[in-house]
Amino acid sequence: MTDSSQSAFFGARNEATRIEIFDELSNLAQAALRTFFRRMGAPHLMDEVVLPLLGEGDSQIFAAVRDRPWPPWGLGARNVVAVLQTHLVADGCWGLSPVYVADEDLTNVALTAALYKEALETLAVDPNAEVHYLVADGSLHADHVLTQTGFERTEDVFLTEAARYFTYRIPAGALLEKLGLAKVDTGDLLAQVVDREVYARNATFHHTVYLGSRAEWTIDRVDVASEIARLVRGGHYSKPGGVPTGTGRYSFDERFEDIVQPVREFLDVEQHLGLYQHVLEEREKFEVATIVPRGAVEPTVNERIRRSRTLDDLGPYGDRLVERIREQLGEVLPRLKHPAFQLGEIELQATVNGDGDYFRLHRDSDGTDTRELTFVYFFFPEPRRFSGGELRVFETRDVDGQLIPTDRSQTIVPRGNLAVFFPSRHEHEVLPVRVPSGTLEDARFSVTGWIHRK
Repeated sequence: MTDSSQSAFFGARNEATRIEIFDELSNLAQAALRTFFRRMGAPHLMDEVVLPLLGEGDSQIFAAVRDRPWPPWGLGARNVVAVLQTHLVADGCWGLSPVYVADEDLTNVALTAALYKEALETLAVDPNAEVHYLVADGSLHADHVLTQTGFERTEDVFLTEAARYFTYRIPAGALLEKLGLAKVDTGDLLAQVVDREVYARNATFHHTVYLGSRAEWTIDRVDVASEIARLVRGGHYSKPGGVPTGTGRYSFDERFEDIVQPVREFLDVEQHLGLYQHVLEEREKFEVATIVPRGAVEPTVNERIRRSRTLDDLGPYGDRLVERIREQLGEVLPRLKHPAFQLGEIELQATVNGDGDYFRLHRDSDGTDTRELTFVYFFFPEPRRFSGGELRVFETRDVDGQLIPTDRSQTIVPRGNLAVFFPSRHEHEVLPVRVPSGTLEDARFSVTGWIHRK
């Protein structure tokens, strides 16, 4: 338990604090919140974050309030001292802001924990509700604190101009337990009558979330990354149609058909299995995969970015693939909303991804070469005997001559005899593959093609 001297410092303030929940804001409530964010040094948050999220629906504001002694009504009667906003990102998935506090309450962990507890209890009414945060790729501190608190890092990726983020998730009820808040009364929290370990756990967690996200809402530059970023609605990249990793099922969301265009049963069954047998027979010719770094001319091996093996000799199946690609372009281009072009060379290369293989985020064209479309064809017997290996493609747009990734993506679960086409400027990646048997026969096989303009 905390001792009385520690409790006394924030005791009088917290004793006069109550928590209000808003689904919509009156003019007086808006005025109180604007005053709070101005005092906090971030007045823009009200119009740029809080009100837009609230206006979209499925969002609540939790505010710690200290009332003016007299008169206890009218403009200025509410003194907001801490704010937390929740908003629905996807079905059952909730983004939570940091608990915003003014400078005088930055170390008032009891206040922060009490407000967070109220929000978690509201969410946990739905047993399927999860809390999600975005943590930058390469993070050490935030990754350590969140995983120690019970969060699971997933392969759901979010891109900004400044960084690549992974989604960390935990059920709301489980987070209540992990933070030690499930059996603590809000009044006891505010009075700091709480176990020291629980107090320390909440201090570490909330200070990490607050400081880790601070760069995002205090630095007005899109090229500066914060360690923890705000989740936006529609920015959560679960598998399309709810297809979990490794099921072997295929799902395609037609809302994103201008990002990736699939063609099912691309070859006839005999050709599909014939190509598979051909590459197995040519196994001795596979070479370690290479990349061409930006600005370089010669390819190089870099397994931090790409780990797989490749084969250029597709035997008689290469010509058939080129023929099928040519046949499909007339339908694929308009569906991708891609301008027509005079067809040039079509490059093809087979790739085998074994256990632990991957290809980090990259693009096949920087806009200065002649590659227009990228083609990927999956070939292996069904049911497949590997998991993972999803192809994730992020829409990339040309903005004032610069290629900028957007927050729209499509994930393709590999399926035998499926081909996909997408613009070569789109950033994409192959997620890690798992092959329990470790044999070549059970690996993920694909042919990648690059369709050039003349």
